[in-house]
Amino acid sequence: MSALPFQAMGKKAAAARRVTRRVMRDGLLPLEERQRLLAEAVYEGSPLHKRNPGDFGLTPPASPRPEKTLCDEAAVATRAVAGALFQRAIEHGLVSADNAVLHFPKYLWVVDEAGRVFEAIHGGSGAGRYHGYPIRRNDPFFDQVVTAWNHADG
Repeated sequence: MSALPFQAMGKKAAAARRVTRRVMRDGLLPLEERQRLLAEAVYEGSPLHKRNPGDFGLTPPASPRPEKTLCDEAAVATRAVAGALFQRAIEHGLVSADNAVLHFPKYLWVVDEAGRVFEAIHGGSGAGRYHGYPIRRNDPFFDQVVTAWNHADG
């Protein structure tokens, strides 16, 4: 038996793992939940999505991953800009249907004034901690976020 079928299966499995399963919540997060998130959720960032992570108080990764999107390339070069996008995402209320832990949505999405789409994902040093990154225009989910953002009454 040839090793080729197993290699092909390995590539398919690897590709499947790279696909992120995202499901938006039907409707926006209710106002009271947005207010709770504004009080409890924290943006911490991730060095994997920063070319120059200094302003974020992060240490560059020892092994950068080239497939990661960089905030620097999407005009997010300071913690203040990233924090403002995170706050805007919470205020708008476009979140995932599933929670990561307790009552924190796994994903939050925001569209900036230039039409760039960013995704914040739960996970970090503790509950309620998020890091974010731009979603590439060629990602099919990009258009889904833009459509939902523009049609939401938030």
